[in-house]
Amino acid sequence: MNKTKVYCVASAVAVCVASNPSMDVLAKHLQPVKLEEKAQQTISAEDYIKYYLSTKEIVKDLNNKDIEKYTLITKVDEKNCTIVLTGNQLFKELTKENQDEIKNAYETAYKDAGMKKAKNCTLSAYDIIVSQASKMVLDAKEQLSLLVKDAESLDASLYTASTYASLKSEVNESNNLIAQDTATLEQVVEAQVKLVNAKNALIDLSGLKSVVEQSNYAKDEYTKNSYRTYETVLNQAKPVLENANSTAEEIQKAQEDLENAIQALVKKADFSILNEKVQEGYAFLESDKDMLEEASYMNFKNELDACSVILSNDGSTQDEINDSLARLNAYFENKDNFVYKVMTLENNVVAEPQKQMLDTPSLVVQEQVNTVQSVQTTSPKATTSAADNFIKTYLTSASGNVFTTANYLNYQKILSAMPSWLKLSSPDQKAVNTELKNKVGKTYQKLLQEAQNLKMSSGTSINTATNTDSTLYTWLCVMSLGMLTFVTKRLRKQD
Repeated sequence: MNKTKVYCVASAVAVCVASNPSMDVLAKHLQPVKLEEKAQQTISAEDYIKYYLSTKEIVKDLNNKDIEKYTLITKVDEKNCTIVLTGNQLFKELTKENQDEIKNAYETAYKDAGMKKAKNCTLSAYDIIVSQASKMVLDAKEQLSLLVKDAESLDASLYTASTYASLKSEVNESNNLIAQDTATLEQVVEAQVKLVNAKNALIDLSGLKSVVEQSNYAKDEYTKNSYRTYETVLNQAKPVLENANSTAEEIQKAQEDLENAIQALVKKADFSILNEKVQEGYAFLESDKDMLEEASYMNFKNELDACSVILSNDGSTQDEINDSLARLNAYFENKDNFVYKVMTLENNVVAEPQKQMLDTPSLVVQEQVNTVQSVQTTSPKATTSAADNFIKTYLTSASGNVFTTANYLNYQKILSAMPSWLKLSSPDQKAVNTELKNKVGKTYQKLLQEAQNLKMSSGTSINTATNTDSTLYTWLCVMSLGMLTFVTKRLRKQD
C-alpha cells in the first residue's frame, strides 16, 4: 500500500467529518480487516480508522435497508474508550511506516472535522485520543482503588460472615484488575459496580452487637418477672448474632426485642423503710393488744397486713412502696385510730380480798402493822419489778417515753391502769410514784386525776373515781371490823 493511497483515504474521511466532528463515515460491503503476514503486522489506514477510531451503528438507508454507519472519534468517552485502547494494542504491533500512515491519515481527518489542539500542544491527534482513553482508564482504576481501600477498612466483626465474604471476594478481584495493564474501562467500571453492590449488601450487626455487649444488667437489682423476660430475649438474640447467614430482618427483630426487654426492666423497690415501720407496728400491737379496743386492734392489724402484702410482692414498684409507707405513717399519726379499753374496778375485783379479811381479821391487821413498820424502817427502792412493769405497761408511750401529762392520746391508757394499781402492794405503789416523780415530777394519782378530768371534759361519764371511793370505803370498813373483832377478843380474854 503506497502513501498516495493512504492520503486519499484520509482525505475522504476528512471530507466526511469536516463540517461536523460526529459526521458519519459510511462504508458499504466492507470485509473484516486482515493483517498482512509480514515480519510486523500491517493494516490500511482506512481500515484502522474505520474499526478503531470510529464508532459503528446500524441505520436505515433511503431504501429502508440496514447499513453500517461509522462516526469518527474525536473525543473519548465511556462508549468509545475501549475501542481506542483495543486499537492501540494492535497499533503497537505495526511497523513504524504503517503507524506513521495511520497517524497522518487520522491527523488530517481530525483537523478536517474542525478539531483544534491546545496551544503549544506537540502531540499528534492520534496520541491525544489514545492519552485521553488511557487517562480515563487510569482514573477509573484510581476510583476502584479508593473503593477497595474503603472496603478493606471495614471491621469484619460488624457484619454477617457470609456477606463480608462476598465483599472480600470482590476486593480481591478488583486488586487483580488494577494490576493489569490491559484492563479495559468496561472491566474497571464493572468491578466498581460489583464492589459497591457487595458493600451495600453487607448485613450490619453493629447495632445488635452493641446492645448484646452492653447487656450486663444485675439480676438482683430488678424484679423477677422483668428480668426473666429480658434474660429470655437476650438468649434468643445471641444465636442470631453468631449465625453467619442471619438475615437483616432477623437481626433487626432481635435488636428491637432486646431493646424493648431492657426498657421494660423494673428496678426493685427499696423495701427497708416500709419494712422497718411495719415491724414497729406489729411490735406495738403485741405490746398493747390487751389494752386496745378490739376494733382498734383489728383495724391497725389489717393496715399492717396490707403493707406486708406489698412487701412480699417482688413486683411492687417504688411508687407502691412509697404510697403504703405514707398511708401507714398517717395511720400512726392519727391517735384517734388507737382506742384503749377503760377498765374499772368492779365489785367482784375486791370481793376476794374482802372475804379473806373477814375470815382472818387478825392476820390482816398484823399484815397492816408489819407493812407500816416496814415502811417506817426501810427506805423503798427506786423501783421494783412490779413497779417497773406497771410503768412500762400503762405509763409509757410506744416510743418508750414515760407520760409527762395526761392528754387525749394517752388518758385512756392511764385510766386502764387503775385495776392493776389497786393490786400493787403499798411499797410497789410508792416505788411507782417515786420513779414517776424522778422522771416527770408527778405521781400516778396526779396523772390519774388529769386523765379523769379529760374523760369528764369529753362528755363521757367516768366510773373510775366513784369506784375508787367505794373501794377505799370498803377497805376502811373491813379494817374497822377487824380491829373491833380483835379488841373484843382481847377483852374476853381479860375477863
